[in-house]
Amino acid sequence: MGDEVVSEFQFAFISGRNILNSVLIANDIINHMKRRGVEGVTFKVDFQKAYDSMDRDFFIFVMESMSFGERWSVWIRRCISSATISILVNDAPTNRFYVKRGLAKESARLGDVPVA
Repeated sequence: MGDEVVSEFQFAFISGRNILNSVLIANDIINHMKRRGVEGVTFKVDFQKAYDSMDRDFFIFVMESMSFGERWSVWIRRCISSATISILVNDAPTNRFYVKRGLAKESARLGDVPVA
């Protein structure tokens, strides 16, 4: 039943699939474009993490209620709320920054191309 509900392009947390497959596929596409001299832009649009669709405080509350313990809960809280990324611009990585649930239209620009 899972295969009927979950897209073939979803790799994480699915038996028989590996989250790194999507990274390898993207890397292969970029290498192919470079070899052929094809110009293009790659941009990952969906920065959503698995737990962004639920209330993180409630998630921590449930863990503590189930006796996961303070130390474990703090560790998990840090894992689900502190993701950082870097963007490659002309093969050079930018400084790392925190992923948030939104981006002001004026806050980030790549040359004359607005990022939103």
